[in-house]
Amino acid sequence: MFSGNHKISSRQLYRNYAAALISLGALLPPLVMNRENAGSILLAVLFLGLFLWGAALVPRPSATWMKWLCYVNYWVLGTMLVRMTGILVQSFLLTSTALWVILVWFYLFCYYDLYKGLECCLRVSEILFPFFLFLLLFLTLLMYGEVEADRLLELRFSLEKRQWVMGYELFCWLGAAGSLWHLRGQTGDVAHFKKTVRNIWLTGAGAVAGFGAFSYMIYGHAGHTGLVYPAASAMTLAHFPGNVIGRLDTLFIFAWVIGLFLLCSSLFAPLVDGEPDTGKKSVLFALMALSFGAACIPECMQWGQRLLYTVLTPLQILLLILQGFRGGDGRKRAAVAAGVVLCLLLGGCSSQELEQQSLVTAIGVDPGEDGACHLTFGFGASSEEEEEEPFETDAVSIQAAKEIYREYEQKNMDFNHLKNFYFSEELLDQEIFLSLLQEIQINGAYSRGTLVHVTEGPAGEEAGKKEQPEEGMPIHRVLNAWYDQETCEILVITADGRYKGSVSWP
Repeated sequence: MFSGNHKISSRQLYRNYAAALISLGALLPPLVMNRENAGSILLAVLFLGLFLWGAALVPRPSATWMKWLCYVNYWVLGTMLVRMTGILVQSFLLTSTALWVILVWFYLFCYYDLYKGLECCLRVSEILFPFFLFLLLFLTLLMYGEVEADRLLELRFSLEKRQWVMGYELFCWLGAAGSLWHLRGQTGDVAHFKKTVRNIWLTGAGAVAGFGAFSYMIYGHAGHTGLVYPAASAMTLAHFPGNVIGRLDTLFIFAWVIGLFLLCSSLFAPLVDGEPDTGKKSVLFALMALSFGAACIPECMQWGQRLLYTVLTPLQILLLILQGFRGGDGRKRAAVAAGVVLCLLLGGCSSQELEQQSLVTAIGVDPGEDGACHLTFGFGASSEEEEEEPFETDAVSIQAAKEIYREYEQKNMDFNHLKNFYFSEELLDQEIFLSLLQEIQINGAYSRGTLVHVTEGPAGEEAGKKEQPEEGMPIHRVLNAWYDQETCEILVITADGRYKGSVSWP
């Protein structure tokens, strides 16, 4: 129930949307952050600021058709975020549970949160915000030992077309916070609402830029552009380099799930942004049931991203401009139009598919014949099938071996769960090893937190084992040592399977 004056607290509004932007800020930057793409991060933050500034100045839509166009945008974004959350939970927490089971529970809790009305939803976010913030900051501090601040001096800023497109894509996801436009007028006077929106943007901008810089200081020049969203970006940060207090994947993903739960609740909330109403609850239940069906479809992310980038986000900007011209003085209308129209100049964005694939957990590389190498791929169990037997083949690259696997099994290899590389000790002095490192550096499918081991015996035997080590040299350190012409120590696995000593490379 709403309070006596039928207003919601500005503190509740701030905590809800600040948590949303912090959660997205931790999850999204690894997708685009490397030495060349720092400009796209800043552009995304700028676009978000312009959009929220317009939302703070322009009254929320009053026409029914405008409201429903906004609802469709929130519904699509919410559906993609729910599927994303389910994938994260399945990838890191409940690996043997079917995705639809995870989604059922998530939707049930989300609907119960919304069933009580908007104020109840915001009270939940108000309660969870301190815990969410503390947990995320605590886990970030645990990674501080891997930070090399001097790398920030090597960042390059440019405003090429590619940077604008990547910045626009990132803005489209951060635009999930734009649903606060529908709460304008429900937090007291307009001036107070503007101040709250400003604080939300400052927090979100700090989170996006901060996590972008933080991930760069850890993982270095190679960056992570091209990773499949969202599982790989989560894996990049959740798989802690250096084995800090074991693998804290569970806690990190748990913190993300809290933030994404609050964000999904906010996106579905506009339908019940007043006192709880039975008719609206029925519509909400029907729309969430439809959303559940869409979220269970693998192509959901592909379709949703195409709609988000090319239709829904430009439409939201047009609605904001149109609504701005319907009220207010001329200077405000001109300011809103000039600021927000910048985002309309962007389009033609790419998208990534999330497919059902074979989950590779380890790769072993031994010397092969005729300049090739012998690769062994170890697989983990998925929710649809039993654990696969290791796959072995001779190839000149990992990509070539992946193509051979596809010809035999009619499936793709998924490297989002890759935890360990094993390289035979005699391979380190061969030219093929440098070619493999170059492939790993260029291809963003490999997490920079994946561990590297050198084996005295066959590397393929280690990759095929069920039990995998939790300590090792993160691949990002090996890549940076190679890039900077420095030496790094890589742990050695003896011929009898013991973890003993290290070898200096190069």
